[in-house]
Amino acid sequence: MDYSFGRKTVKSLVKNIVHVWEVGHLTSSLVSVAMTGSTLTHSPHHTVLLMMLDLSRPDELWTSFEETLSVLRSGLKMSYDSETIKKLQEKRIASIKKDMERGVDPFPMQMCILGGRYDEFKEFDSNKKEFIGKILRAIAHSLGSSLYYYSSKDKFLVRRLKDLLSHYGFGSSFTEEKCTDYEKPLMMPAGADSFGRIDLQFPQTRPSAILDIIKQIYISRIPQVSRNDESILEDPSNDPNFNEPIIDRLRMQREEEISVLLNDMMEGRMPKIPVPDPI
Repeated sequence: MDYSFGRKTVKSLVKNIVHVWEVGHLTSSLVSVAMTGSTLTHSPHHTVLLMMLDLSRPDELWTSFEETLSVLRSGLKMSYDSETIKKLQEKRIASIKKDMERGVDPFPMQMCILGGRYDEFKEFDSNKKEFIGKILRAIAHSLGSSLYYYSSKDKFLVRRLKDLLSHYGFGSSFTEEKCTDYEKPLMMPAGADSFGRIDLQFPQTRPSAILDIIKQIYISRIPQVSRNDESILEDPSNDPNFNEPIIDRLRMQREEEISVLLNDMMEGRMPKIPVPDPI
């Protein structure tokens, strides 16, 4: 997990700071640490989760999405009590629209799904791009999430992502354009889509079942490959094939130190987090 931050000086010379946690390995504990860290400086209502999915690997796309969403849900429960989560979700529903479309069950925190490696994905067959695009629109809409395609090799997409991050972090103006042309990078702000416009033709059902239906539609056409490697273990350090007693003891000691530090922060015994100036 990497931490970074950005600063922006406003007219009053007050410096606004945005804190960024990048979680590379999917474990509930790491996500929980990031969520807990964010609450030390900001209300959870202001936290935004960015989920990056690899568009160039359709045969792993759903598996990656499902694993990430599961870890985010677990991390949320580890970080906040049920009453806080309920209030977060109520505010999310109110922020999207008053009359929620049936089947939409917003994630309690603001979320944005990013489809990465668009430079490779755009070379796919048109029918495949349309199908995957519809699936991503459907899961984003069902979670009350925004959806944007991205590529580090496309200057326009890089600029737009920077503008989006500035909008989330500092409240900068951001033009919420919509693009549903599957031959172009998709753009869909949260709450601006509908299942009718997506046209996946699945039956209306309770919100908790929508993602399962979308999953069956997707994997029936694009089966997912198994990923039996250590990268998807909840905790690879428990793998008996890599037993290193000395390293394991040091790791456990460091985890205990981090746990004590986080508890001190949350209980107010450590009022300020030392944040170094950027280099």
